[in-house]
Amino acid sequence: MTKKQRFGFFFNRIRADALAALFDSQELQDGFHGTHEQHAFVMSVDIRGSTDLMLKARTAEAFALFITTLCNDFQMIVKDCYGVFDKFTGDGILAFFPEFFTGKDAGFFAVSAAHRCHMAFEKHYKANRTSFKAIPTDAGLGIGIDYGPLRIIPVADGLTVVGEPVVYACRMGGAPAKKTFLNQMAYEQVNSRIAAHCSINEADTPFKHESRMLCYDTILREQDYKPELPAWALNTSQHATPDVAQEPKQNVQSNKPSVDGDRDKRVGVGEKG
Repeated sequence: MTKKQRFGFFFNRIRADALAALFDSQELQDGFHGTHEQHAFVMSVDIRGSTDLMLKARTAEAFALFITTLCNDFQMIVKDCYGVFDKFTGDGILAFFPEFFTGKDAGFFAVSAAHRCHMAFEKHYKANRTSFKAIPTDAGLGIGIDYGPLRIIPVADGLTVVGEPVVYACRMGGAPAKKTFLNQMAYEQVNSRIAAHCSINEADTPFKHESRMLCYDTILREQDYKPELPAWALNTSQHATPDVAQEPKQNVQSNKPSVDGDRDKRVGVGEKG
């Protein structure tokens, strides 16, 4: 099997410069294809009230285009933040940020990706009002993030992640619209490294088949934090610096994501869909 065949799963799931580094790095290859656990942040993005939005769409085609375009934007955001896009979930996405790949600031990049996804939804939803017969003002994303050991395993012709962080990130993804909820393990990591650059407030959320659980409502709010790049990214020759608030652009690679201070401005808080 050629390298191209072995790493075909990654072609649309990581940055182009990361793919080049993966081809040349045995350490990265072992991280993705090894048999041991890896510590990672997992991000689950869910479009809250997606069923209601579907019912209010003018046509099925318009709704499908809305969801597809939006999730493609999410995919670009994850890749730009040095994450790995895992899969579409029908009304959202699942992504992960393994420390061996994303680096020591994997927590920052996960929270930054969540922040950008909220912004992308707000902009895309406003731009596509003509796709709907009525416009719910409480539509938005519920995003959940957790951290811990997980396994990266082969499934069919690709890879996916399994482990408790995946389960709890998905459950946290049931957050109210326009909210990002961190589970305890993710909170501890983020709080220890970038607490000064986030607004973090305690909240709680119901878990399916469990009681209500403590979570941490988190917003990235400062613009002066300079994240530590993954080791492989420091060796790349081209460096662009897009603003995190910009829409994701095809064929643009950034090694220095930044944080716009205005990005924590949210349109009100909606209820669950």
